[in-house]
Amino acid sequence: MNSDIGTRSPVLSVVIPTLGRAELIHAVESLERQTLRDRIEVLVVGICEDEAVARFLREAMVRSPMIRHLPRAYPTGDSSRKKNDGWRTARAPIIAFMDDDAVAPPTWAERLLEPFEDPEVRVVSGPGRVPEDAPPFARWAGLALASRAAGYVAERYRGSNERPRPAIWSRIIGCNMAWRRSALEAIGGFDPAFWPGEEMIAAWRAVGRDASRLRIHPSAGVFHRPRGTPAAFWRQVAGYGATRIRLLRAGAGLEWPPLAPAVGGLTFLFLLAAVPWSAVATKVLVPGLATYGLFVAWAAMEMTGVTRRCSDIAVALVIPLMHLAYSWGSWHEILRPNRDWGIRSP
Repeated sequence: MNSDIGTRSPVLSVVIPTLGRAELIHAVESLERQTLRDRIEVLVVGICEDEAVARFLREAMVRSPMIRHLPRAYPTGDSSRKKNDGWRTARAPIIAFMDDDAVAPPTWAERLLEPFEDPEVRVVSGPGRVPEDAPPFARWAGLALASRAAGYVAERYRGSNERPRPAIWSRIIGCNMAWRRSALEAIGGFDPAFWPGEEMIAAWRAVGRDASRLRIHPSAGVFHRPRGTPAAFWRQVAGYGATRIRLLRAGAGLEWPPLAPAVGGLTFLFLLAAVPWSAVATKVLVPGLATYGLFVAWAAMEMTGVTRRCSDIAVALVIPLMHLAYSWGSWHEILRPNRDWGIRSP
C-alpha cells in the first residue's frame, strides 16, 4: 500500500467497493481523468485476485499518491462493510461512492460537489446512464429502467443538463452518490444486515421525508452498464422488488407506486387462473392486457424518440420482463424473506 497520500487535503474522497473485476480498471482510469483529479482521493476497497487488475492498481498508486487500496472481504454484508471501511478511512469531508463497473465523465466530481455548497444538503446522487457502446440487450435493459414504465426508478437512469433538484430518500442510487461525513457518522454508516438496498435505508435514516437535504443532480451521471442477459436483468430487477419490501419491513416511508407491480402481477395471475370458470375474469383480463400493451408501446416509442435508434423499439419486449421480475421479487421477499440477490464473484 502506498503510505504517501500527498500533502494537499482532498475535497472529495471516492470509495469503490470491488470484487476485483476487470471493469475496475476503467472506473479508476475515469477518476484519474477528472478535472479535479489532484483534489480527489480514491479508495479501492476489496481483494483483487485477478493479476492484471492487481498490477494496474499497483501502478496507479505509484502514479498518484491520492489512490489507495484497502484489501478487504467479508462473508456477510460485504458491500456495506467495504463502504464503511472506505468512508471511515477517507480524509475528505465529502465521500462519494461509485461501483467498480461504472465510468465517470471528466466533470463528474465537480458536478457532484455543487449541491454541497448548501450546508443543509447531506446527500447527493446522480444517474447511472447507459453507455453508448453497451451490447443490444444491456442497452434495452437500461432504456427500460429509464422509461416511464419504470416509475420512480427511472429518475436513477435519466441524465440531462438540468440543475440539482430536491428529492426524497428513495431516489438515491448506490452506484453514484455522495455523502457528508457528518451524515454518515450520525447514522453509523451503512447497515451490513441490509443488503442489497443499504444506500436506500441509509438515506431514509439520514434525511427521512425531508427532501431539502437530498439532491438529485441529473448532470452528475456516471456510465453504468446494465445487466447484459435476460437472466441477469431478471435477477437485478427482482432484487429491486425484494428491496422495496425489506425497506417497508425496516420502517422506511411507505410509497404506494412502487407496490403497483406486485399488486398487478398477483391480479394478473388470479384473473388468468379464473378465466376457465368465469366470464367476468375474461372481460376484465382482456381489456386490462390491451391497456397494458398500449402503455408499454407508448413508453417504448417515447424512448425510441429520445435515442433516435429504430432498434430501441425492442424496449417494448424488455419492459414486461422488468415488471414481472419486480413483482416476482416482491412476492418472493414477502413469502421467503432475506434471499441474497447480489453478485458474489467476479
